[in-house]
Amino acid sequence: MDWFWPLWILGIAATFAAGEGYALATGRKTLSRWTWELSKAWPPYPCVFGMIVGTLATHFFWIAQGCDMASK
Repeated sequence: MDWFWPLWILGIAATFAAGEGYALATGRKTLSRWTWELSKAWPPYPCVFGMIVGTLATHFFWIAQGCDMASK
């Protein structure tokens, strides 16, 4: 079971690369273009996305939550 999460993350990276490659090869929207257009249509999007990422970072790496990276 130690291989599940690394393989899952590699799978995400592979699907991202495939999607970006397909978008560039066919002239369709890339992820960055989609993000820019969404931010233009709904300006709170970058802040909401940042809060989600920040919450996850706090959850994963806050010492009081069980992260012992600082002790190593």
